[in-house]
Amino acid sequence: MNKKLDEDKAFEQKLKGKMGWKCSCSLEIVDKKCSLKKVVCKGCGKVFKTNRDVEYCFDCEKL
Repeated sequence: MNKKLDEDKAFEQKLKGKMGWKCSCSLEIVDKKCSLKKVVCKGCGKVFKTNRDVEYCFDCEKL
């Protein structure tokens, strides 16, 4: 049939075997938790997400 299609299916089966029969689209990168946290600015009350340890948004931080 189509050699490219057969190679893709073989590669997909190889991935499934390495990942414990998960879907080949679910890679380890996707499974990791997000490092962003939701913070409410103590200056203006704006809600924003950041990976830094801050209590103020960028606008209030500048002041």
